[in-house]
Amino acid sequence: MENKNDIAWIKKDSKVFAKKVTWLFAASFALPFFAAAFVYFNTKALAAAMVTFMLGLVLSGISVVIYRLCDDYISKIVADLSDLLDVLINLQEKNVFSENEDTLLSKLQTKVIKLVRILRRQNEMSVREKENIKSLVSDISHQLKTPLANLKIYTGLLEEDALDDERRKACMDTLNKTVEKLVFLSESIIKMSRLEGGVINLKMSYVSLNETVLMAVRDIYEKASEKNVEIIYTDEAKISILHDRNWTREAVFNLLDNGVKYAKRGGRIKLTVREYGMFAAVLVEDENGAISEAEQAKIFARFYRGKNGINEEGVGLGLYLARKIAIKQGGYMNLKTTDRGNIFEFYICNTINACNPQ
Repeated sequence: MENKNDIAWIKKDSKVFAKKVTWLFAASFALPFFAAAFVYFNTKALAAAMVTFMLGLVLSGISVVIYRLCDDYISKIVADLSDLLDVLINLQEKNVFSENEDTLLSKLQTKVIKLVRILRRQNEMSVREKENIKSLVSDISHQLKTPLANLKIYTGLLEEDALDDERRKACMDTLNKTVEKLVFLSESIIKMSRLEGGVINLKMSYVSLNETVLMAVRDIYEKASEKNVEIIYTDEAKISILHDRNWTREAVFNLLDNGVKYAKRGGRIKLTVREYGMFAAVLVEDENGAISEAEQAKIFARFYRGKNGINEEGVGLGLYLARKIAIKQGGYMNLKTTDRGNIFEFYICNTINACNPQ
């Protein structure tokens, strides 16, 4: 309804403008007659009146030509602006006006092209986010499928009257483990979504990285003791840097947990805090066998589990989260292999304002 009213108003306004122009042209052509008549009645000179009349007609003709030229120029500018709007609508980087001319139109074109680039980047980010959400939903549904199926099967078994105490206890143990896995999975997914979605803000503070790492060691100590895995801690430097203690502790814990999980009984994990110029590093070296080159490119992917992790607990989010936490603090993750195992390197920026935490 509003569009129809707008169109009607534009048509009405155009008619009014056309009438005004017509009256102005009529007045410009009538004026020479009045001017010639005025000259003739005051001077009685016919030649002077004719000259006045001809000059008036010439001026009127010139005004018509100027009007036509202006009208053509404005029409061309409007057409070019329409093309420029098409460039914006279609998100194209196309020049309508010359780039070499320092005019308002060329400046407007430059701003439009900048806007096109911004919109294209936003569209690309939106597409990536949609694909990421689709991938996340697919991964989560895949991860939930097995534990939910187990819950359904074993709750059904518990309803059987003929089930003896031993089998009932086995079913209950399986159900407890399944519930624990679901809780662990949900907690990991919540952490991941908070990191990826930017829901949380890092609480950066200038504190000891060594103490943060030792907190992670305390968190993993009981699990390592149960498996008789020795954690050998070495701090080559006392480092106090700006970092989020809780999330960094989470990342180091995930790296240690990954090492303990795949370690053999009586195995060892070397944990080292080291300084590399602009970066501080936490190195976790295991003896769990070197990860193959084919798997190294996938090891930090979400929900990825290596061939040796099929029979181990976990959902494949520990290394992914550790890498995300490093990136959020202006750092990165790296993996090196040795003859006996792997070295996971966790780097965060060691110089205030030198890196750009995301």
